[in-house]
Amino acid sequence: MNRNELLQQLSQRKYNPDYIPPPDYKLFTIKNKIVGTLQNFCVFSGLPKTGKSTFISALIASSLHPFDFFQMKINFPENRKKICYIDTESSSYDFFRQMERIKKFIGLNRMPENLDAFQVREDNHITIMQYIELYLSENADCCVLLIDGLLDLILNFNDETESKALIQWIKRITKQYNCLIITVIHLGKKDNQTLGHLGSMADRYAQSTLLIEKDKEQQCFTLSSKFMRSDEDFEPITIKYINGSYVEYYLQKSSEQEIREKYKKKGSS
Repeated sequence: MNRNELLQQLSQRKYNPDYIPPPDYKLFTIKNKIVGTLQNFCVFSGLPKTGKSTFISALIASSLHPFDFFQMKINFPENRKKICYIDTESSSYDFFRQMERIKKFIGLNRMPENLDAFQVREDNHITIMQYIELYLSENADCCVLLIDGLLDLILNFNDETESKALIQWIKRITKQYNCLIITVIHLGKKDNQTLGHLGSMADRYAQSTLLIEKDKEQQCFTLSSKFMRSDEDFEPITIKYINGSYVEYYLQKSSEQEIREKYKKKGSS
């Protein structure tokens, strides 16, 4: 880039006192706490097999249904009511199960048209990134894009330069396409921290980092806030699979029998 091009680009970034940007839109909330807004990104983190897919499917379902799921809610702004899900990890059957779980949450046999879902397990990181930019450029009505998982968009998550470049790419496209990106990053089994330099940088720059943990003894899953930039931390949310469905589970307030009875009454109402 030559000197004149740099000057022109810099002038476009100069503070304009006459420009008042719209206030942050409460796009993604948990218990009415702001988790994600436009031009930002959030992280779901957890060890493998700790219920991340269940919480992600419930979050997607909340965008396709008038009500929240597990007190999580995506509220679309006017004229931008599309959500996109990019699965980089699952087998064909697991991807199918994820879609079926979303349909079960919202109580429909067919997926609504404002959800686009793609399975890109066979593609390399550069191609996946190209897919994402192409999709966003062709779908201006999409304001939320989920990437499950972010580690497949990088060759070496312990490479500081490569990790910084990926985070910078996310910062650029969230602003360029005025969207919220929600990502999934695994935790390391030894230290329970988001993996490598990529995880550290994601924690540093994300608007929110959420943690999902499994209680093996109680066989339940808990979602809590690790970092929240825009609001106070929310009280953790615990869910458990009871009577064929996931329900919120209050470990210290209710016995499992009380939860079962509550669920039966809810189903019959």
